[in-house]
Order: sequence, then structure tokens, then C-alpha cells
Amino acid sequence: MHIKHFFYFLFLMSSISIYPINLLNKKAPHFTASAVFPDGSVDSFNLKDYLGKKIVLYFYPMDNTPGCSCQAKNFKDNIKKLEDENIVLIGVSCDSINSHKKFQEKYSLPYILVSDSRISNSISKMYGVQSFFMSKRKTFLIDPQGTIFKKFDKIVIEEQVDQIITSFQKHESSKK
Repeated sequence: MHIKHFFYFLFLMSSISIYPINLLNKKAPHFTASAVFPDGSVDSFNLKDYLGKKIVLYFYPMDNTPGCSCQAKNFKDNIKKLEDENIVLIGVSCDSINSHKKFQEKYSLPYILVSDSRISNSISKMYGVQSFFMSKRKTFLIDPQGTIFKKFDKIVIEEQVDQIITSFQKHESSKK
């Protein structure tokens, strides 16, 4: 097989979800994994520790690629807007802790980056975002009760933060 065709094949395979799961209006699957925290420390991350908070759980394919870097920088530039709404931002990819640490340092990312092991991709599988070699770019919004109420499949990076805030506001007002 010609190398160009091989990479085209890999690209096509990476766009296919191996484990499609509908989690909308269901409890967010809990997980524990290694993570890089905003202060640069590496420790265990447990989603259960964030129950009671508004959570943005965003999956992205790979550290230091153009699209993922753009999305990370956009979140960094708008983190104050999210914090003002008491929203916690958590990024997840299949990259290693070392890769996450370099990515965080390079862009001074002020939020948690969780490492979903390339071997098992267990978090990506739980959320139905695993593709052939990596996670697909998807964002889940989780309310303080731990329920996923919104999933972004198509992401316009420049509009994402405003869409997240609006979605949380609408969700909260619908609960009243």
C-alpha cells in the first residue's frame, strides 16, 4: 500500500467511533487517572471529587497539534469567563503525562489535563469518543448533580466558551 493511502486510511479510521454511546441525560461515568494540575503537579484525578460543581469535560485528539493547541489556547484565554460562572474545565487526551506536562508548560494552561492511557483508552471508551488511535474532539457538560446534559459533537473553537456558558445558564433556568 502506498504511504499516502496508508495515512488516508488511518485518517478515515480515526474518524470512526469504535464505542458509540449515548450519555445525554445520564450520570457521567466516573474515572480515576493521572493528571497534570494547573500548578504543574502530577497527581491522581478522580471525577467524583468534582461532584457538586459545573464541569466541562473536553476530549481532544493530541497535545501540540494545530487544532488542539488552538482549542487549548482559546480555553486559556477565556478561563476567567468560565471561572466567573463557577465552571471547572478538564481536558482529556490519550497523551502521556510527560506530553501533557510539556503542553501545559508551553501554553501556561490553567486547567487540569487528564491522561487517558493509549493502551486502554478506558476514559475515551466510557464516553464513547474513542476512535482508532485517539480520542475524538468532543465536549461534555456535566451539571452539579453529575448528569451530562449537553454534548458538543461539532466544535467551533472560537465560539465554544460562549456556547458552554449559555448552555449552563439555560440548563440552570430550566431546573427552576
